[in-house]
Amino acid sequence: MGRVSKRTFAPAVAAKEAKIRYKAGIYARLSSDQDRKKNESVEVQVRIAEKHIEELNREGTERIEIADRYIDLGKTGSNFNRDEFQRLMQDIRLGDIDCVVVKDLSRFGRNYLEAGNYIEKIFPFLGVRFIAVADGLDTGNRGSNTKQMATEIKNLVNDMYAKDFSVKAKQHLKQRRQEGSYVGGPPPYGYKAGWDKMIRKLAPDENTAGIVKHIFSLFIETGSYTAVADDLNRKKCNPPSVYKKTGKVFFDPEQGEYKGWDKGAVERIVKSETYTGKLVQGKSSITARDEKNRIHKAEEEWVVKENTHEPVIDTALFAEAAEVRERLHERTGTHAHPTEGCPIGENIFDNVLYCGVCGRKMTRNSYVKTYADDRKARLDGYFCLNGGQTKVEGCPASNRISKAELVDILLPLLRMEFSVYLGKPKQYMEIVKEQLGTAGTVIDTKIRKAEREIVSAKEAERTKYVEYREGIIPQGEYVAYKMRQEGRLNDLNRQKEELEADRKNLDAVSGKYLAAARALLRLKSGRELTKEVVESLIRKIYVYPGKRIEVEFAYTNALLEGMLTNG
Repeated sequence: MGRVSKRTFAPAVAAKEAKIRYKAGIYARLSSDQDRKKNESVEVQVRIAEKHIEELNREGTERIEIADRYIDLGKTGSNFNRDEFQRLMQDIRLGDIDCVVVKDLSRFGRNYLEAGNYIEKIFPFLGVRFIAVADGLDTGNRGSNTKQMATEIKNLVNDMYAKDFSVKAKQHLKQRRQEGSYVGGPPPYGYKAGWDKMIRKLAPDENTAGIVKHIFSLFIETGSYTAVADDLNRKKCNPPSVYKKTGKVFFDPEQGEYKGWDKGAVERIVKSETYTGKLVQGKSSITARDEKNRIHKAEEEWVVKENTHEPVIDTALFAEAAEVRERLHERTGTHAHPTEGCPIGENIFDNVLYCGVCGRKMTRNSYVKTYADDRKARLDGYFCLNGGQTKVEGCPASNRISKAELVDILLPLLRMEFSVYLGKPKQYMEIVKEQLGTAGTVIDTKIRKAEREIVSAKEAERTKYVEYREGIIPQGEYVAYKMRQEGRLNDLNRQKEELEADRKNLDAVSGKYLAAARALLRLKSGRELTKEVVESLIRKIYVYPGKRIEVEFAYTNALLEGMLTNG
């Protein structure tokens, strides 16, 4: 909870006579997705804040002086990396501002975790009063817990609103995939990308297509990803990431240190059907919280198009490589699942764990340990592949950490960082459900209204047709009416379709936010960490030699400073 301003330490009697003075900064923001509507313009936002300050000053209990106004134009509310907001924070740190006034919470920010962090932790720590006029929030005169909870839920709804703007973009991407357009980022190694009218098509890269063929042939010959990687490294062939950056196929001493291939890069190439002229897209989607973290979709949701571009290898060669991959999998399968009764569990750190030295995602090593009493248990650990057989110089093989050690570090850290939200998780869950249910009810009511209007319009059209057939109204009048009515019906049907899409989108995001609430409940109860909890609260974990870590939380852009040890 926020602290009372440092200026209120005087005795109560004196406080009645003296006026508390604040230096206020008015903050306004026009969204990047917001039309310049009159009621949302920055001018209106500033005037509302100024009028509220005038009213507070007239009450005679305090004096608020406007020191400056901070206006961000065309800035998203999903994060706080905004020029004017950062200038506001700088002035707060310098002591020039100790009160922040906004029209409402949505203008402050739509990321509910980070907004809550500022309101509940950062501003109180800095002795800053926060006022959201339209929401009735004033940390200088805090209300009940229920009112504060309503504020938290308002932040949640703002966050949902911001995330929902991505839905139309995703639908557009799906349409382009179905048309056979390559919608990925940089083209796969061995290809270049160009536009053919409105379709982005792949074409073989004359510089690297031959290397792709070599990779397939050598893999079929050796049956080893590592052998292929070692061969490419002996030839000093730049890996895909370096080629994409430099445009050079082979290592140039001027580029600095050689960064070679690993077996993972080889495996990704020999498994990709793209090289046969087929596009398989939409296999994953970004999370609501972070575009770098992805959710893998079921195979039936993938978008598959045959013969979209010129193949680099023929289907026979790909099939032969697939047989080699299958034989390799069968040979290593017993190693991957060595002991009955000790199945490999979910990799809860799969999308967040990175090597702090080279930046590569860390790989899980799962094995079964047999104790003296014949008891068996599966143990997980994580290591950097660049410290293995194809290691990059400067990335030591010792950069590893066990799952147990990592959990021991993270659990207390998470409870500390999210202490503000862990105070009332059950109440939080119930209000989330209520708010989402209310939003759904509003949309459902609008859908039913649109349906009634469609039925009524069709009945009116039938009545008018009968009048025309019976000669009550002339043909010209009926034709004019019918054209008007068709336009109205089209508008009503379009309105209904948009509402139904809104309802579907709400159902989709509801699951995500309820999952976040459940994650807080699990964290509060002290249960074992799950993938849901980890990915809801953490963006990245960097592991360094000596079992030291840095954590980048999902609600902030700043890395947690300092090195954390396992004690």
